Amino acid sequence: MIERSFEIDIEEHMGFVRVLMGRGEPTGELAQFLSATLAQWIDQHPELRILAVVPINRDGDTVELHAWFEQRS
Repeated sequence: MIERSFEIDIEEHMGFVRVLMGRGEPTGELAQFLSATLAQWIDQHPELRILAVVPINRDGDTVELHAWFEQRS
């Protein structure tokens, strides 16, 4: 049995973060892995407040998540 693996990348920018697939091929629905990765990133940054999250779709599948945030006051 061949086990497939893949990576999820996180790119932090000024005011937004991108969660996207890196190398490899997912064994299940990618959107679930992207969402879990974003949730983990949010937990690691309690000083930030998420303003909006937008899924990026290709051929009907979610392939990236973009999330905008601001510093909590």
